[in-house]
Amino acid sequence: MDSPGTPLFEINKLTPPYKKARLSACVNDVRQATLDAGQRKIGGQYCKQCDMLYCIDDVIEVAMHEKHHNRYTDVTRIKVSSSQLNIWLRLEYVTDPSSDFTFLLLRKECHYSTTRGYIFRVLPDSHTSLKRKAEEIIEDLVNTTVGFSPDLSIWGWDRRRTVWISILSEVNGSAHFIAGVIITEPLTSAQCSSTGKEICDGEPIIGLNRVWTHPTARRKGVASETLDVVRQRYFPGILVPKSRVAFSDPSSDGRKFAERYVGNSNGLSPSFLVYSITK
Repeated sequence: MDSPGTPLFEINKLTPPYKKARLSACVNDVRQATLDAGQRKIGGQYCKQCDMLYCIDDVIEVAMHEKHHNRYTDVTRIKVSSSQLNIWLRLEYVTDPSSDFTFLLLRKECHYSTTRGYIFRVLPDSHTSLKRKAEEIIEDLVNTTVGFSPDLSIWGWDRRRTVWISILSEVNGSAHFIAGVIITEPLTSAQCSSTGKEICDGEPIIGLNRVWTHPTARRKGVASETLDVVRQRYFPGILVPKSRVAFSDPSSDGRKFAERYVGNSNGLSPSFLVYSITK
């Protein structure tokens, strides 16, 4: 848990990099030839934080990257007002003595109270502003960040997917932000990442269709905390083991997260379940 008074989000606007004289070889700047003074960054650059490849020698591309970067790191797009949060929370609490989480029944939604905020569960047949907000974040931020096609359905052709939204609050409760989104779906089978062996034994498997954490909230345990709630609440009365969580076509960063989350209990190379998604 973050120490008192420590902001949950660091808002750092990106400034264009300082450029020395260099030999430019960018497509949009082929006519310009300047001396390379031996600086470190030349030509094509990949920004891991906002997932954009751009040419650092091209003023136009640098400006495009700055705009794109700030779009995906600016917290104003994910900020939730206290009044809006209270509307989403305005229900009778139901306490489960066997759990560390408090939850509420919210028509087609539930929310789970954590030490840092709330985790909301949204179903496809919900008709609330929370669902609309979730769809907006997924379409505008999540899909682009994780490399999903814009026309890929959020809820699936069979409408069996569930959206889980993590909202973090500042220590004094003055600010709230959507820190992460996870889309899940029930699976009947998956494959082992290390052997390719198909697992189809009739036991519950949770498929992670999309996993996203806002850049300013990464490495704060947001995804792990949300997944712990998902495993506990996805199937009524069943705590799904971490080893029964399947990841959809994970990137290199996704594989690292999967290995850390699933863990290594047998002393061998970490393995986890994977699967291919459908529309």
